[in-house]
Amino acid sequence: MESAIRWSPTSSVTEQRFLSVDVTGKAFRLCRVNGFDGKTLRHEVLSTLTNVPGFRAFDWSSSNENLIAVGQSSGEATILRLDGDVKDALSFPVRNQRYCNAVSFSTHGLVASGLDRVRNDFCLNIWDVNQRLSPAGGTKGFTEPLRKLASSEPITSIKFFRDQPDTIVTGVKGQFVRIYDLREGPGSPSLQYSTRCVHNLAIDSLDENYIASCVPSNDSTICVWDRRVGTRLTSPSVGSSAATPETGQTTAALQLKNVFHPKASIWSLRFSKTNRGNLAALSSTGHFKHYELSKDYLPEEYRSSIDETLGQGFSRNYPESVYTKHVRDVCVPFDHPTRGCNVKDRVVSFDVLNLNLTAQPSAIALDGHGTPQIITPQSPCAPVNLSSQSVLACGVSSSDSDVRSIHPLSDQISPISDLIGNIRSRVCFSSQEHSANSNGQLFVPRDLRPEPVSSHENRERTMALGALGVPLTAKEALTLGAVNKSRCREGYLFDEARNRKVAADDQALQDFWSWVERARTDSSSTSMVVNGLDLNYLGVTNLWNNDLGAYIRVRVYSKLIPVLGRGLEQRLINAKTDDPKTVAEAVKTLAEQLDLPETKGCDTAYPSHRRLCLRLCGASHSYRELEQTVKELSGNNQHTKAAALAVFQDEPKLAYVGLRSNKPTQAHKLLAMAIAGASKGDNDTDWEETCAEIAKELTDPYARAILALVSKGDWNAVTKEITLPLKYRVEVALRWLPDEELGVYLKSATAEAIRQGDIEGVVLTGLGHLAMGLFQSYIEKFNDVQTPVLAMSHTVPRLISNQKHIIQFEAWRETYRRQMNSWKLQLERARFDVGSRRFAVTADGRKLAPTPPQQVSLTCNYCTNPLTQHDASSQLSPSAKGTETVHPTAGNPLASATMAGTVCPRCGRHMPRCGVCTLWLGAPDPMSRASIAADAEASRKPSEADVMRRFVVFCIHCNHGYHANHASEWFKRHKVCPVAECNCICDR
Repeated sequence: MESAIRWSPTSSVTEQRFLSVDVTGKAFRLCRVNGFDGKTLRHEVLSTLTNVPGFRAFDWSSSNENLIAVGQSSGEATILRLDGDVKDALSFPVRNQRYCNAVSFSTHGLVASGLDRVRNDFCLNIWDVNQRLSPAGGTKGFTEPLRKLASSEPITSIKFFRDQPDTIVTGVKGQFVRIYDLREGPGSPSLQYSTRCVHNLAIDSLDENYIASCVPSNDSTICVWDRRVGTRLTSPSVGSSAATPETGQTTAALQLKNVFHPKASIWSLRFSKTNRGNLAALSSTGHFKHYELSKDYLPEEYRSSIDETLGQGFSRNYPESVYTKHVRDVCVPFDHPTRGCNVKDRVVSFDVLNLNLTAQPSAIALDGHGTPQIITPQSPCAPVNLSSQSVLACGVSSSDSDVRSIHPLSDQISPISDLIGNIRSRVCFSSQEHSANSNGQLFVPRDLRPEPVSSHENRERTMALGALGVPLTAKEALTLGAVNKSRCREGYLFDEARNRKVAADDQALQDFWSWVERARTDSSSTSMVVNGLDLNYLGVTNLWNNDLGAYIRVRVYSKLIPVLGRGLEQRLINAKTDDPKTVAEAVKTLAEQLDLPETKGCDTAYPSHRRLCLRLCGASHSYRELEQTVKELSGNNQHTKAAALAVFQDEPKLAYVGLRSNKPTQAHKLLAMAIAGASKGDNDTDWEETCAEIAKELTDPYARAILALVSKGDWNAVTKEITLPLKYRVEVALRWLPDEELGVYLKSATAEAIRQGDIEGVVLTGLGHLAMGLFQSYIEKFNDVQTPVLAMSHTVPRLISNQKHIIQFEAWRETYRRQMNSWKLQLERARFDVGSRRFAVTADGRKLAPTPPQQVSLTCNYCTNPLTQHDASSQLSPSAKGTETVHPTAGNPLASATMAGTVCPRCGRHMPRCGVCTLWLGAPDPMSRASIAADAEASRKPSEADVMRRFVVFCIHCNHGYHANHASEWFKRHKVCPVAECNCICDR
């Protein structure tokens, strides 16, 4: 360090001084601040002390501003006067010359010098400056120190405490941080901490229980010590063996590792004099960091108990844990890759101020040019936290206790689909980049992406609101983050029709649940079980390849070999095998059973496969169905979609009619003319180029698909139209591509859908083993585990048998269950648990999920045994036998008429009394005997009131119990517990 700076501890609002130290020039300058405009610190030099002997350490007296102590290379500690001459210096010599590493003034006239190690000599000397400065103490020659400590232990750093000026903390090189009490005699105990952090000692002047030290190089670690906790040590005499601690080693109250870059070293360490627990550190690269330390909260009851046990006021002397509250980079290193500076412009020294310029602690710093400046760290950002309920809690920077919360709009507005639609409309209107066509599709922003956008990417852009240049408000962003929670609250579960209504803002999800609904309707009967094979929930790719997941392919010598017996799915009901040949025969049989009509298409060797695959796509089979579909779409102003579906089945006249009906626009008439012109054939190059130019200006996927076909007359052009939804591309491929080309297309389309996590790909993958890869990509892209779990609950564990996939699904399922619990939607989670178990049944009626264990039971308040109505000799519980069995044991709850109410079958004690009617809980309600007799009739279904009469409820606050119907009636009118002298507000 070539220069240093120190702030005068006696500075006030009216006058501020600082000491500028030129280490290489051996000079001290006392300066006075004249002004500060926020950037430049104006000052004048009051006095200068030059030709100072070479020194390695210095300290400025806090009690006498004229005194400076310097530690020389010879080991002498020299006292200099700023208002005097160097010749008038007062020196404290040592017997054996060695480096003086540290010097320090106390507040009452002592000076300490820390020396390097010499065998059989002390390395810590304490001198009385007041005695030497007095007229009687100015004798020449060698003077013995007031105290000599640390025999043969090199001292690296020294600091006196201000609140206890006779106490000093020292750093013993590479070994200890040690505290000495100079009032105790030689050999008296002291405190020490075993550590390598022994340099740059700093004491928090506002809470001197905390001491900071560091390792300056390599790992650049800072430790904070609590002087109220330490190891007692007995100091040895000269020449004796090392001191022995009385107790085990103590750890630091706080340890900060890797404070700076490994190549940088710590030059300075200071605690703030205006803000408690604020620690600043400076590195050799000019990296200036500020740490705000805070104490762990201790309840007032805890402090009071300490004072009562150990004495009044003792809690202040009790150790307190600290933690790092904020860390800020005030100045970055000069070699920072983006915010660096010239090496001379970096901060080389600093000292903390004793004045409050702002709410944050300030410091005076010196750069490489020797220019002083004032540095103040910025106020820390207010704390921000996001709850699982999508509520954003924001702290107020002016106060640590004030917090404001921002709630999503979905907390007050529903349904969520309308809310998302409103947000989307605002964003699209504001950006002026989107508009809606007649089919409700969003136009692609030409300046962002001139080339066509695929259907799945169009969905991703629609969902990525706020990423297209128009920022969202905080409430809108929180609303989008709470979509899954809102959908769950609105009943997004296993009812496909309700799911489509809840997800009305997402067309892809609506199509997805429509496919699941068709598959579930088929699975509700045995119509899809053929030749002993369960063909439910299959995708187009599985069906075309006769792949039911009975085997996996293993690479052997660069070839994929099918390995039987290691299946991914289990679809055998009573068949012996599910190899491809058996599956192909089952597909033919199924197509015949379903009476699927023939449709227009190319020549194929697998007509049954194609018709069944078209059924999986939800395509129309007969002309009458197609005509009805076209009519409905045209009536809903979806002219282009109606025409496209007709064109895909090679019905140009029906497409022409669809475009010309129900108030068509000019664009629809032009498209109809193009279809009519293409039906005449003989399309030349000019025709193809014209259609291609028109297609470039269109964003409607159905119009683009029609032009792609009429311009080239090639069905491959339609399958390559990526803006068209995937299920329609697959439908065109199934109708018009040859068998070999179809197999290649389905393979590539399935792989792309799985890679992109495109939920439209369920048409290809089904809900079998291929869907696991599809949904994994979907979850990684959208962070949405809700839809995959609800969908795959239909087939896991009914069809999926691969253990890896089962474990993967269970992880998703448990994640979703925890999400619902965190949303406080426990009832929805219970409905999910019950509903998902209903799917764990094979086609032949075998249940695959074990019966869940009993989760709630009544126990006796006295013996804590369950109040079950069977004795210990019973081998099976009543629930296991299917009907309730009452054993005539002593104390049986139903054995004796004299024992009114339910009693414990073990100890014979009653349940508590009802807080309303004061009858024993478990006793039949005398007012409901008629209804109980009526309930015995099989034809009468008990009402909710009748059922409630047989239940008991308890208040979780006061533990009082009631008949359920009595509690319901009481708390409709009251909130306070009905039990006398109980003031519990049970209905909270």
